[in-house]
Amino acid sequence: MPTEYLEPPSPVRKALGPSRPSGWVLAKAAGRRPSRGGVVHAVDCEEAPAGAPVLPLSRVRDTAEQPGVRLCSLCGAAAELDPVLKGFDHGFG
Repeated sequence: MPTEYLEPPSPVRKALGPSRPSGWVLAKAAGRRPSRGGVVHAVDCEEAPAGAPVLPLSRVRDTAEQPGVRLCSLCGAAAELDPVLKGFDHGFG
């Protein structure tokens, strides 16, 4: 049975741990118009809807700026996306 050795993880990978899957999903709000309202979650959030399409950064930026859409604070979507939406200098003045 052939075997091959795995490279040891880099010091950066050891310090940061496993990376999260990339992208975000939108949980649409019930009882609202189909195109408005909801919560943006990281794809691995417990509250993220199963089977929802994964949104890349360019699309989630547009989605998050729509009225009635908020960012999940449980999974960190708010912390990750706020600087992108409001600018990296926001809150550091």
